[in-house]
Amino acid sequence: MNNGINPTNSPNIRTSIPQTVDKTLVRNAYSISIMLIIAAIPSVGLFAYYGLQVGSWQILIVAAIMFIASFGAVAALFLIRRNRSSLAMMIVITNFTITFVAIPFFIQGLGLLLALSMFILAVSITGLAMPTRYAASGLIVGLLSGSTILILDYLILGEARVRVPDLERSTVFIVIGFAIFFAVFTARHFNRFSLRIKITISILITGSAIVTALTWFAANRTGTIVNILTDRYEAASTENIQNQLVGVARDQAYLANSFFEGMLNDLVALANYRASLEQQSAVFVESPYWNAETRISQFPSGQYGNSATDIASIFIPSTILVDEAIYNELNMTAYLDFFVPNFLKTHPGAVAVYYIGKSGTTTYYPNISLAQNVPADFDATKEDFYTIATPENNQSREPRWTDTYQDPAGNGLVTTLSIPVYSNDTFLGVMGLDVQLEQIARTIANVQVGDTGYAFLVDKAGHILAMPPQAYSMYRLSPEEVSSNSARELSVLAKGPFDLQEATARMINGETGVATIEVNNSNSFFIFSPVVTPNYRLGIVAPESEFTGELIASRSEIEQTIQSALQGVAIILILLLIGAIIISLWIGQLITRPLVRLTQTAETIASGDFSARANVETEDETGVLARSFNSMAEILNNTLLGLEQRITERTSEIENANASIARRAGQFEAIARVARTISSAQTLEALLPQIADTISDQFGFYHVGIFLLDSHREYAILAAANSEGGKRMLNRNHRLLVGGTGIVGFVTNSGQPRVALDVGMDAAFFNNPDLPETHSEIALPLLIGMEVIGALDVQSTETNAFSQEDVSILSTLADQVSIAIQNARSYQKSREALNQAEAASMQMSEQQWGRFFADQPANGYVFDGIDAKDIKFSGIPSNNTYTVPLILRGTKIGTLKLNATNPDRTWTDDEIAMAQATAERTALAIENARLLQEAQKRAAKERAIGQITARIGGLVNIESILQTSIQELGNTLPFTDIAIQISPEQPEQK
Repeated sequence: MNNGINPTNSPNIRTSIPQTVDKTLVRNAYSISIMLIIAAIPSVGLFAYYGLQVGSWQILIVAAIMFIASFGAVAALFLIRRNRSSLAMMIVITNFTITFVAIPFFIQGLGLLLALSMFILAVSITGLAMPTRYAASGLIVGLLSGSTILILDYLILGEARVRVPDLERSTVFIVIGFAIFFAVFTARHFNRFSLRIKITISILITGSAIVTALTWFAANRTGTIVNILTDRYEAASTENIQNQLVGVARDQAYLANSFFEGMLNDLVALANYRASLEQQSAVFVESPYWNAETRISQFPSGQYGNSATDIASIFIPSTILVDEAIYNELNMTAYLDFFVPNFLKTHPGAVAVYYIGKSGTTTYYPNISLAQNVPADFDATKEDFYTIATPENNQSREPRWTDTYQDPAGNGLVTTLSIPVYSNDTFLGVMGLDVQLEQIARTIANVQVGDTGYAFLVDKAGHILAMPPQAYSMYRLSPEEVSSNSARELSVLAKGPFDLQEATARMINGETGVATIEVNNSNSFFIFSPVVTPNYRLGIVAPESEFTGELIASRSEIEQTIQSALQGVAIILILLLIGAIIISLWIGQLITRPLVRLTQTAETIASGDFSARANVETEDETGVLARSFNSMAEILNNTLLGLEQRITERTSEIENANASIARRAGQFEAIARVARTISSAQTLEALLPQIADTISDQFGFYHVGIFLLDSHREYAILAAANSEGGKRMLNRNHRLLVGGTGIVGFVTNSGQPRVALDVGMDAAFFNNPDLPETHSEIALPLLIGMEVIGALDVQSTETNAFSQEDVSILSTLADQVSIAIQNARSYQKSREALNQAEAASMQMSEQQWGRFFADQPANGYVFDGIDAKDIKFSGIPSNNTYTVPLILRGTKIGTLKLNATNPDRTWTDDEIAMAQATAERTALAIENARLLQEAQKRAAKERAIGQITARIGGLVNIESILQTSIQELGNTLPFTDIAIQISPEQPEQK
């Protein structure tokens, strides 16, 4: 038994269930083949017997064909033994299909039996001996081959074939036996079939008898009733045809009406929206979305218009005085920009939408530079599309349509829809819509009723809007040439034959109906219906013969059916049988469909789609099962969705955090670059311009300026700027009073940051003509401790350019700039002190070396290649000399000379560098030696003084002290006469 297990999906049970399924199919195929061989023996004998008895070679040929076909069943047995049962059964079906189809060409009257046998054979073989995937193919082969046999036997092939009633009766028994065998065989394997097939078989068995009885009864009653039904059918069909044609006309009129009504409803909504804007004028005038005062300008001819880049065209005639009321009206109308472009996209037939105020202003969509394309004094309030909607001409305030006219802009035939706009019973203006009729004309041209029918469209006065050449010929008219901006004048009223005129009059009166008229010497249906919204009329003409031909064919077919009643009964029986099979399959599908869909839904969920749900189609057990399954799936889906939602939320938070981190990283990177710039310069003259340029480049600001307070702290002086305007201010020594007008003055006085997100709204903003593009500004104090030393001024061309993060970042930059300024000032003071110290050191060194040269004669040495000798004994050769001065702290203390014996020798760079390095180190060594010598002298002096002090420190007698002092000093200073005398101070001689 086949339980629907796919062997390819179960590799671990390959030796059990798949082999059982294959053995079952093989066993069934083997049994069917043997049964066909057994059935072929009496069948061949029966046909051979009657062929010989009647002496008909046709019956003998059929017997021979059946005999040969039986070998196909024998060959199938060999294929089955080779485990190729599916191929064997295909050969059997093909073999018997050819045989059964060939028999009607020789014998008449066996079509029903052969068709039934072929159907049973194909369905049984594919259902019992082949895999389930062939079941549908077997059903199709059985139906097609059975239908072919019936058609050949009863419809196509003539009466010249052989017909043996006894053979027909005998064959019935063979077919019955054949059917009984397959019925029993099918019953034995009933559980193998799917639920759908089981239901189908059950319904087919119970319904076949009923269908057969009803078919026989209907065949007998057909002849009696057919005439009555035919007459009634013809009358009803004619009426039905006319009703269908009227329905077609109504449908086409409805489509045309929908084309106009959709635009009408949407334009009414726009008009109501414009009226609601007027009721909230105080809000919209205060802060308009589109400011007419700045967006419109006057043209040389006096009219006003706007830029071609705006969404709508604005036109104000030169005859109108433009005042604040005009500006307010245009500003409120500009809010239509949010809806009209979408209106034009939604309705392709709409050429333009415009609003005309009662003052004469026009707002036109799309923007076609209206002010440049119409006369300067053009007054739209005098045109028909405006006047038809004014209170004087439209007290009911209904939408109005203009007559059609040729559009001067080249859009073909157009009509205008005008809707008055009121606010609290006050007339404001007219909302207009130009509708191009080309699209509706193409739709009308594509209408075709029957094979050669056509449609046309006229207005309420009969003026032609869309008409094919056939309609012009019917009305005996010629197409009209219409000039630009002119209405059509050609009308179909009172044109053509009298019957056409009557039908046309009914059409123009707004009726819906059908009339029969004569066109080209044959009757045609003339169907008409109104198009309500623009008050147009739709007409359709179709030849009557294209619709009544089926009635004639039906009567002929009925007569032929009566003449071949028996054939008809047989065909009806087969068709009813086929219908019963189809209905049985459909009912089986209807019953099993909930289970199949539930199974598919389960497989879909198993594949990962947890949103799948089973359709609850019934209230029986399958419906309860589907609801329970959906509840289970919903619980599972909610659980998974909860997890996915939490993951999504967490992912979103991480992405937002990453974006914030990336932005902050970019800002900190910019701060780092500014810091590198700050560290690269040490003087204010080089530092401040670099800071201004770097901040502007890294943050993209329009102007960056650095102000420093003067020594009296009265003015903030611009010290650096990056913009062209800022550099002009630097050239004229721009300064701002501390605490005076402007954001910088405020910041330098208060020591607090100040931000102007919209400088036009900030009272402290100073309008600087050198920086005209400024729209937002921030100034931050430069602080050293609590002391304000200046301000960092940053300006942008955009409003609301500074966020709280920008303020924090710029505050950090301001602190860095303050520290950099303080460091630069400290560095400058340190450099000045260092320069002074170096100058003092140089002066002291020069004095010391001067005393050294005064106390000690200059020494010098020369190297002769062997030894260093004193210059005074050896002299200095001067053939080719290179001199390097010995310089110490700017004081020349000697000379290093290089003399070459070769007068043509050139000193190399390495030799010169070596000589210079030697001179530098020699000067330092000499200086160290001199300093050591002086230190030794000072040490010896201090030691001598200490010894003298020690000797006289213990004496108390004046004479002893004096003697000891002279003696010790004489010992210290040999060859020196020393005297000491104590005497009172002598008064100075005057």
